[in-house]
Amino acid sequence: MAKVKITSTVIGEVSVFQPSIPFRMSWPAKGSTRVIEEEVLEQLLYTSGFKRMIDAGALYIEDMEIKKKYGIEPEDATEPVNVIVLSDTDKKKYLTMYSLDKFKEEIKKLSREQIIDLADYAIANEIADFRKSEVVEKACGKNIIKGIQLAQANKEA
Repeated sequence: MAKVKITSTVIGEVSVFQPSIPFRMSWPAKGSTRVIEEEVLEQLLYTSGFKRMIDAGALYIEDMEIKKKYGIEPEDATEPVNVIVLSDTDKKKYLTMYSLDKFKEEIKKLSREQIIDLADYAIANEIADFRKSEVVEKACGKNIIKGIQLAQANKEA
């Protein structure tokens, strides 16, 4: 049976426990990767919690053929449609190079978790664009400007 590589895209730990299979696995941090049997993946995709993590982008399957086979991506897709994994370079491009209109258009393609990750990147790197911060706050509730101010206040304290 084929193996499937699954990567975590969220900052915190992600755990999956499905006693009916039985299956238990965790991804300790963003970027951590685990390999599971394709047969196990197929069974996990029938559980709503795991399917939601895949659909939301918390867990990412790199193999496009596997994603098409199990309906995660459309059959005719050549690029990922459901989840776009952003590198730090991509995040910087979103926050500094994109016009506001392009930013609004591109951010609609991201999951809530990915938008939170983008906000965290902006805060960590002190990238403050007031208009883009407002767009991010409406999308996920996280205020970049306030986050930068709080981070700076913590450094001074």
